[in-house]
Amino acid sequence: MAAYETTLPVRFGQVDYAGIMFYPRFFENFHTVFEDMFGERLGVPYMALLKERRIGLPTVHIETDFQRPFRFGEPMRLLLDVTRIGTSSVDFRYRGYHGAAQEPSVSATATVVAIDLDSFDSMPFPDDILAVLRDLAA
Repeated sequence: MAAYETTLPVRFGQVDYAGIMFYPRFFENFHTVFEDMFGERLGVPYMALLKERRIGLPTVHIETDFQRPFRFGEPMRLLLDVTRIGTSSVDFRYRGYHGAAQEPSVSATATVVAIDLDSFDSMPFPDDILAVLRDLAA
């Protein structure tokens, strides 16, 4: 299956005075894609990982490059895949495109760590989550 893809609109509340998407809103969109991907690929809502299984997946590092601004009303096509899988950490790659453009307008790499939400200690990825990550790396 490889990359997870979805399209999100740039909403009025996400733009600044210049009419372009305010940079922190990209991180919100990235996390929306992250949550939706787990819901679809794992088959359970992301909230179930947190509340029922007590598994946290915090971002501990992120690097972002902005090549072209997004304006209010434009669709942002977002792709999410995996570039590295460790025992308890993974590197996700986000790419945002203007429609069918071939070059990304925004790209980011985020390191995420699996933690036990009761102890806040890192933990190995459970097998079902690891399978989803491997699929995203294919």
